[in-house]
Amino acid sequence: MDNLKTTAENELERFIAQLFAKNGPDKEEYQMIFDMVDQIPSGKINRFRTAMKPILNPNTIIGFSYTKPFGYNGDFFIIEKIYQQYVNPDKKYKKWDTYFHEFPAAIAVINRKALAIEIFEKLNKKSLGIKQNVMILGSGPVSETFEFFEKNPDSQLVFDMLDLDNRAIAYAKNKNKKYLKSMTFYNRNVIRHTPERKYDLIWSAGLFDYFKGKHFVYLLKKYYEFLNENGEMIIGNFNTENPSRRIMEILGDWFLYHRSEDELKGFALQAGIDEDKIEVFREPLGINLFLRVKK
Repeated sequence: MDNLKTTAENELERFIAQLFAKNGPDKEEYQMIFDMVDQIPSGKINRFRTAMKPILNPNTIIGFSYTKPFGYNGDFFIIEKIYQQYVNPDKKYKKWDTYFHEFPAAIAVINRKALAIEIFEKLNKKSLGIKQNVMILGSGPVSETFEFFEKNPDSQLVFDMLDLDNRAIAYAKNKNKKYLKSMTFYNRNVIRHTPERKYDLIWSAGLFDYFKGKHFVYLLKKYYEFLNENGEMIIGNFNTENPSRRIMEILGDWFLYHRSEDELKGFALQAGIDEDKIEVFREPLGINLFLRVKK
């Protein structure tokens, strides 16, 4: 650490010490922390992380992201913790997890699960008793499908689940053991996988914002060819307007490719999809955008 500190840095360190003295922030301090993190210059990030070290371990959700015990950000387990709004009961970590669930990005992730269930239900209603094939790219914990089947046990939807992490597949199979007759799991890389059938819906909520633009376009073009006539592909991506972005990056070491509505539409055009087949919609907070392309 530098010998000379600014007044602002001293105040920041005092504030952090106060937070740890009471085992984490209270609700009225949440916005103060967001504002504080947004103002940290890049050259001071390591100092800030050092000060926050007591919670940057797998016992907190943000620390789980930072330490990456499964080797990558946004793994199935952290997404499931967000879905379940898990809070560590240990008093040293409880307030920090409670705070994490107030991140706008965390709320948006829960919103996109609800959106997925709504989309599945609409497809099921218009199926008229005919089987509908659905593929999920980067399927993770498969919580949205589990909740869909809990509400619609006689659904006509049949799911193919694609995930690179075998641990995610094992977790999802166990969670969905009542509904495995309607699911097939593939432990594959989405870039290398070639589907064996066509689909009425291809859904991917939280995978494409880890890809560079050229890979996004390549995958969109590739999987678009595996849609049935009148089928649709829906891809989630974090908006450039994500108020949690900096705290995710600094405390969670969690980096995404944030994109605007125009960028997503531009990717679809680059993939050769007609403009009248393209739209972008969003979950209620507007933090997660969804590119929808129709066949």
